[in-house]
Amino acid sequence: MNNFLHNKLEKETSNLALLKDRVDKYHDLSTQMSGILTIFEQRLGKLEKTILPVYNETEQLQKRQQNLESTLECLETVLAHYDVSQEVCNLIHQGPIEGNITVFLEALGKLRAAMDYFLHHNSQSVELENVTSLFNTGCEGLNNHYRHLLKKHSAPLKPVDLLDLIYIEDDSSSDEYTSFRQLSQSTREELCTISLWLEQNLRREYIIIYASERGDVVLRSLQNLKDHQKSSSWGHEALKPRHSGRSEVKKNTSARLQQIFEKKANKLYLRATQTIEQSTGFSIKKASSHSDHLTSEDFMDGDQELDKYLVMLLGLQRLLNWERALMNEIIPTSKHGEVFSKLAYNAIELVVKDAEAITNRILRCISRKEWTSALGIFSALKRVILLQPDMERTYDPQQREQLKKVRNKLQTTGSKALEHFLEVVKCESSTNIVGMSSTLGYVNVPKDATVHELTSNTIWFIEHLYEHFDVIGSILQQDVLYSTQLDTILMKKSLQGEERNKALLAIYIKKALAELNLSIMNKCEQYNDQATKHLFRLNNIHYILKSLQQSNLIDLVTLAEPECEHSYLEMIRELKFSYQKTWSKMLGSISPIDELPKPSQGKVKDKDRSILKERFSTFNKDFEEACKIQRGISIPDVILREGIKRDNAEHILPKYNRFYELYSSVQFSKNPDKYVKYRPHEINAMLSKLFDDSA
Repeated sequence: MNNFLHNKLEKETSNLALLKDRVDKYHDLSTQMSGILTIFEQRLGKLEKTILPVYNETEQLQKRQQNLESTLECLETVLAHYDVSQEVCNLIHQGPIEGNITVFLEALGKLRAAMDYFLHHNSQSVELENVTSLFNTGCEGLNNHYRHLLKKHSAPLKPVDLLDLIYIEDDSSSDEYTSFRQLSQSTREELCTISLWLEQNLRREYIIIYASERGDVVLRSLQNLKDHQKSSSWGHEALKPRHSGRSEVKKNTSARLQQIFEKKANKLYLRATQTIEQSTGFSIKKASSHSDHLTSEDFMDGDQELDKYLVMLLGLQRLLNWERALMNEIIPTSKHGEVFSKLAYNAIELVVKDAEAITNRILRCISRKEWTSALGIFSALKRVILLQPDMERTYDPQQREQLKKVRNKLQTTGSKALEHFLEVVKCESSTNIVGMSSTLGYVNVPKDATVHELTSNTIWFIEHLYEHFDVIGSILQQDVLYSTQLDTILMKKSLQGEERNKALLAIYIKKALAELNLSIMNKCEQYNDQATKHLFRLNNIHYILKSLQQSNLIDLVTLAEPECEHSYLEMIRELKFSYQKTWSKMLGSISPIDELPKPSQGKVKDKDRSILKERFSTFNKDFEEACKIQRGISIPDVILREGIKRDNAEHILPKYNRFYELYSSVQFSKNPDKYVKYRPHEINAMLSKLFDDSA
């Protein structure tokens, strides 16, 4: 145990001695390293004191060099400003070259920089005047080049090309536009580059140039189309083929317009249907017959001048659509509105003035009672309304207001046409329509008492008005007299949408029929014979009622006058009754039979013979005179004619039969055949020949 402890002590003592030895070595090394670092620090301090002045001097030299270089650069720039006028003078005076506009714009950029320098640093320098003058010359040359490019690559469309584009290329994409085909991609890019540079440098002359040149293209294209429309062949050219070598079949203008406006109407209908379905979940059925947006009859209202004018409107819209698309690639976006407004102004003004000229011409036609022109106005107005969505997309608010004059002019003309028609119907009793003078003195009425031309014209006109109830309703709505009467109708029944327009038209037709009835009554007074007066009125009133029934207009008029049909039927009944009473004088000679002398064994008293002679003579004379007059009267309607004949027979024959049977065999004269001239069947035969044209 002691040995173990002793050995362990020796071992620990040995380790301690070793540790002390190593600590001493580490101390010596630390002392040496500290000395080395102190010496290094001293040497670095000495080096810093030596190098720092050199470094500072070098830094100053570098700054001086930089200042010198900057000064030299400024001097070079200033010298360049002084030299730029001589450097670019020839290039500026030569002007830009198509396809290499960058070099010219760089030269103008140098002049602009020099001008700004002299303006801010030496405004009294002669060089300022030189560079300013040269810069202005360059800008003027750039404007002239801009104008030259537009003139060179722009030309008015040929009328046939524009017509084909109107009729065929309704859904053309932008790369097919004629304006784009005239201006190549490189030309458009060059024009765009020039426009941007001029805009950035506050040179706005390009706006006037572009609007003037492209506006002139649109205006001349329309003017050429207008001149072409005056040729006799216009409207019958074969359309150019799009995808095959064959020409398409020739179609007249109205047929082509029909296709275009039917397509637009269908688009509007489809859009309205989708809107209703999306908002309500309900679908609507396409309107039919008179409720369609357009009917085939719309394109038969035969005013060719209006057709031509509508083509002009379509052409204007197509041209301006192209111009807007073209402008998007050339003119800075901020200037689109200003440029397009100037570009389109003259062309729109041409169309507006043409509308005024056409409506004035149509008013003259209407004053001559050419009512087809009036119907053409309503048809044209309907088509202009169909163009409204396209106008909203194509034109800005100012231009839409400008074009609104066209619609207003058509509406005003349509309103005047409606008013004038009522005036004509109202004043017709003193106007010579038929011009049928005769020895009988009939100047303003047909001598055969048939349906008057005024009646047939009035019915024809109002039947065709029904096809345009929508636009006519919008016109009449603006008249306080019609709107007030509509309010009265609406108090009794609820009407929505197109039903209100129909009600307004019904009010107008009611007024026209009232004036017509009054004119017919006034006209019948020109006849001397009462029967003819009644038959004339009967012919016309019956014609009016049957026409209203056959055209279903009676249902329309009922909106404004519920008792219309009943009133006409009652009028016809009264006229028939009044006509039958015209036979009373003649029948008064032979009836009542109880008041006549009573024969006894085939004889009468001597004093009664003269009475019978007088009665037979009076009857024969009155009957012959009535037959003579009424054989010249025409009753065109077969049912009415045969009905009156039947009524005559039932009214006259029974009374004559009794008179004839009682006195034909009585010996009241030595020459009975002189008085008993007609047997009953002969009377019947003569009555059956009344109103017979062949007779």
